[in-house]
Amino acid sequence: MENRRKKRNTALAVTFGGIMAALGVGIMLAGGALGIATYAAPLLASACLIPVVREFGKGRAFLAFLAAAILSLFLCADKECAFFYVFIGYYPIVKQFFERPQRRFVRFLLKLILFAGAIGTMYLFLYYVLRLGALIEEFGEYGLGFELIMYALLVAVMLFYDRAVGAADMLYVKRIRPKLKFLDRGR
Repeated sequence: MENRRKKRNTALAVTFGGIMAALGVGIMLAGGALGIATYAAPLLASACLIPVVREFGKGRAFLAFLAAAILSLFLCADKECAFFYVFIGYYPIVKQFFERPQRRFVRFLLKLILFAGAIGTMYLFLYYVLRLGALIEEFGEYGLGFELIMYALLVAVMLFYDRAVGAADMLYVKRIRPKLKFLDRGR
């Protein structure tokens, strides 16, 4: 009996994680097709990881993220959008780590370092390693000052995104989770 329950829970975790990863990829494809959702689509897609983290833990959520990231890299027309997901889409999985410090300033500083580092590393990778033509042209059109302002604004958006992930997590726990009866695994 216990072995059957364990197999059912494993199958449920794999299926649920796969569905959430597929939903994330669908959001990425839609966002990449629109062109104006280069940053919004990855953030929405990463929110699909919240239920997986809550129900099955960080390990299963990371597998769902990995599947969505790989598929996005292959399928998404907007490579900047796909790489933005790769470099920042895991945030709902690691968010709890950044909530541990007692001091608000330390939490803020850690998040700022993560977001600034991830975004900076992504653009350095896209520009110098992949040498994406459209990105190189776009960077060439604007001056360095404008690019630094855009970078700072993107980091600021990510700090707001941190709050949005917290709100989405609470919404899931209080409103959505009670309605998902199939997830009741003998709690």
